Amino acid sequence: MPDRHGGGERSVRRRFEACWLWPTLLGGTLRLAHLAFAAARDPLFLHPVVDSWYHADVAHRILEKGWLLAGDGAYYKGPLYSYLLAVLFALFGDRVGVVAARLLSVALGTVSVSLVAVLGRRLGGRRAAWAAGLTAAVYGTAIHFDTTMLLVPIVTVGLLAAADLLFDSAGSPRPERSLALAGLVLGLVSVTRANGLLAVAAASIWAAAAARRGRWAGLRPGRAAALVAVPAALVVLPVASRNTFVERDPVLISWNGGINLFMGNDPAFDQTSGNWHADLAWMRLFRAPRELGLTRGADHQRFFLEQTLRRAWSDPAGGLLLLGKKAAILLGSYEIPNNRRFSEAKARSPILAVTMGRWGRFALPFGIVGPLLAAGIVLAGRSPRRPRAPILVLALAWAATPVLFFNTARYRLPAVLLALPVAAVGLVRLPAERRTIAWWRWCAAAVAAAGMVGIGLATFPERPTLPPSDELNLAVVADREGRKEEALRWRRRAAEREPDNPMARIRLADTLRALGRCEEALPEYRAVLRIPGIAADWSNAAQRSIAVCLRDLGRYDEAAEAFARFIAAHPDRPTTGGRPDFHLAGVPPLLACKARIARGEVLLAAGRRAEAVAEFARVTRDCAAADRLASTARARLRGIAVTGAPPR
Repeated sequence: MPDRHGGGERSVRRRFEACWLWPTLLGGTLRLAHLAFAAARDPLFLHPVVDSWYHADVAHRILEKGWLLAGDGAYYKGPLYSYLLAVLFALFGDRVGVVAARLLSVALGTVSVSLVAVLGRRLGGRRAAWAAGLTAAVYGTAIHFDTTMLLVPIVTVGLLAAADLLFDSAGSPRPERSLALAGLVLGLVSVTRANGLLAVAAASIWAAAAARRGRWAGLRPGRAAALVAVPAALVVLPVASRNTFVERDPVLISWNGGINLFMGNDPAFDQTSGNWHADLAWMRLFRAPRELGLTRGADHQRFFLEQTLRRAWSDPAGGLLLLGKKAAILLGSYEIPNNRRFSEAKARSPILAVTMGRWGRFALPFGIVGPLLAAGIVLAGRSPRRPRAPILVLALAWAATPVLFFNTARYRLPAVLLALPVAAVGLVRLPAERRTIAWWRWCAAAVAAAGMVGIGLATFPERPTLPPSDELNLAVVADREGRKEEALRWRRRAAEREPDNPMARIRLADTLRALGRCEEALPEYRAVLRIPGIAADWSNAAQRSIAVCLRDLGRYDEAAEAFARFIAAHPDRPTTGGRPDFHLAGVPPLLACKARIARGEVLLAAGRRAEAVAEFARVTRDCAAADRLASTARARLRGIAVTGAPPR
């Protein structure tokens, strides 16, 4: 008997190990294989672009300026990942450091798969561990992001680790250590992405509610909440102190949240295809506070928070409707890219081609996993012995981010992986307990799954054109490295491949103009104006660039007329088909004033002095609150009054 008992224990231990070990090995193997395909076939493998480039650039500045990054201002984005990259670059150099960063992402993604399986085992036994772990291992979106230089892997593993610790606390009579460690981990998530503070708040509220219900004898709600919140605050404190005392900019973690909140809650923001671009609407908005004298990150963030609240107050029904749309998109099957195109990644990797396949309006992986998640969570029900609440609380807190801001695949992914173990518990009940599940729960699960399918079909975009293609990204890399002619070739190829893509056309024309070839650039800018249905910011950008090209060619009268057309389009308050696009309330017409200054200068060059004076005078009136623009216009007027020409 003792031998049989001991053998049974070893057998159980082996089965327990297998139910998380094999999914972990599979997940790691698939991620390494995808990384190998990317290394062999991705021309940008060693060249970070978009957000990856931002993190790498901050890492280089850290190595140049020192670890406090003195003189760089408050952190624009959560700094933890940039500091990790700085360590890797210091140890291995730039090129090997990029590879090391990608391998770190693979390692973190593999640990995430293991944690999903472990949570499944703890919630619902071996079958739940197999179901949750294998789904996480083959989840195509996770495989993709777990090989990138982005925040997703570190955020995901942090949230899963915190969920495991909160689950520990729920089943322990002495939860202090687990709650404090969960807070510590969530603090690290927060200094990676500041919206981790939502997860800190959610976990603190859950701990207080659990204590109030008597889960832990002798632990009061306030202390339970503090056990989570205080360690998180201690992690955030050095970041906040550096911003406030070193940079004299009172930002808690980072200041990018304001503009993202404003843009994500504007009716013009295309939540599915992302048909907008940083150099257009985003840059127009980003530069506005500085033109008004708001130079600190804290002021920039407050400016956009106030703009968001003013708009919500002016149209509360419209704001709620937009939040509802974003919630529906969150539940849709389309994986929204916002740095690089998934289609190009799938063309290079057969692993992604299978795990992120698309057929019409049906797409993997969320097209299958989403309905199963919904049904599984409903079927899981409640279990006092194995509480699912702390895990679902973190999943919902993270899912709130794309609803409050805007949707992308990488913002949704951590919430999906958090929900997998809970859904697996409900789904693996079916074979053995299908006759004991209440009929209403069956109905609710069926409705939830069908609803997810319907939302997925309804929210699938027809023809997304962003993010930029690999050709455009390769052109950016060539530009950064001073290879202007190579950048031109890449942009010409992008425009030939997608002739109706306004970004490709404008980037090609911008390159030609930078090379002094305005005669060739003008037809490209005019081609943008002929593209049907484009957003007003695109056509305005093309019109402004036409005016600049004509000025550079010395065709001053034509340039003056082109600037007039740009001004007449109301570039600060553009509309597309009657829809207002990212309007700022109570802000002077900054773009129009800049164009009036430029128009005044070409009018002077054309000998039309009276008209130039009128333009400069208009700037002093319209943009009195923008000191730099108003001062420039007044200086031009003084120069004309004294010498008959503007001062140099």
